[in-house]
Amino acid sequence: MNAEFWVAVFAAGVALIALISSAVSAARARVKTIEDAYIARYWQILDGFPSLALVAEDGTACSSEELKAVRLYLRLCEDELELRELGWVGGETWEQWRPGIRAQLNQWLVAAEWALIRDCHRAPHQFMLLRELDATPDYDPYRHRPYIGRFTRQWRGL
Repeated sequence: MNAEFWVAVFAAGVALIALISSAVSAARARVKTIEDAYIARYWQILDGFPSLALVAEDGTACSSEELKAVRLYLRLCEDELELRELGWVGGETWEQWRPGIRAQLNQWLVAAEWALIRDCHRAPHQFMLLRELDATPDYDPYRHRPYIGRFTRQWRGL
């Protein structure tokens, strides 16, 4: 084996490392873009909440537009759980989102509507992941996927 062969092997190795690095960077950028879009949607939905709900104080009955905002918020939470299950929300972000979602489920305005959904009086076949999160404080839908290996989670940073 001559020097040309080893130079070609080295060049192929460098190209492979560059390809893998590029793929990892692209995957992380994609996850960050999705997270940012959901954060923007969260703030947009919160604009529809009454001001008392934003400071965690109880209020009176809410208007139909405020109820719509609550339902959109619950749908957003379920979507975020689904994205986490698929690996589209990173581990650090999930560790920030999870306690926020759980806290909001117990605060006025959201709590009343959530109780009806949680107890299957409304949407009995929806919000399954959100029900699981409410029942299990440390629930992580991504970690409960048996076919995702530890190495894959570490490689993707999830």
